[in-house]
Amino acid sequence: MPSIFYPSLDANMKPGEQIRLAGEEFHHWAYVAHRRIKETVILNSGKGIMAKAEAVKIEPASALLELTEIIDCPYPDYPFAIAFALLKNRNDELIVEKCTELGVSALFPLITDLSVRKPSANTLSRFQKIAISAIKQCDNPWLPEIFSPQDLRSALANIKAQSYNPILCSERKPEQWMFDLSAEQAGKPCFMIGAEGGWSTEEFNLMQDLPEICLAHQITRAETAAIVASAQWLAFAQRLKINTKSQLN
Repeated sequence: MPSIFYPSLDANMKPGEQIRLAGEEFHHWAYVAHRRIKETVILNSGKGIMAKAEAVKIEPASALLELTEIIDCPYPDYPFAIAFALLKNRNDELIVEKCTELGVSALFPLITDLSVRKPSANTLSRFQKIAISAIKQCDNPWLPEIFSPQDLRSALANIKAQSYNPILCSERKPEQWMFDLSAEQAGKPCFMIGAEGGWSTEEFNLMQDLPEICLAHQITRAETAAIVASAQWLAFAQRLKINTKSQLN
């Protein structure tokens, strides 16, 4: 069941408490999805807290909900980020949507030498709305942090400041795959995805000391590369988790 974005949801709230749903989320719930009294509602804070509630009263502009269960969701054991060049035809929005569905923790939009599209005044807010819609659709309890578009040099500094380990994704090393990385090399990764034309020579030079991996045998579109990197990381992280448990036993 798709959830409702309710950012003020708090872990200290208790079953039996009543809250009011209003605004855009109420309008969609009541008038688009046509929900009714006594129906169960799933609330999503985007900050690791989810809840189940029951509709007690529906008014023209709001609804009164009674909480029935509070769910505290742990932060991912192996968080990851995606840095991606802005793309034409809103293909970068596909990156935001699908990577959010796959559990990305942070997104770093890039203005690269070969970027076709430049950021507009509403680029960041548009990305944030898409991410919110995605967590609602797949009940992801953690809304990714999305940073303002930056040039590559500034973004690399920001990525490292956020404690992510940038990893370059390209076709230059077809023998080096994600599963060839050690846990130490991977760290808390941020996968660097270039524009449709790839990276410029200057950008490659700027990232020459980064770990570098290949994502596929073929050359993929940029949005495909971001989704593939996310999916491969989930599999890689699962292996890390299994190995860690085995070592503890």
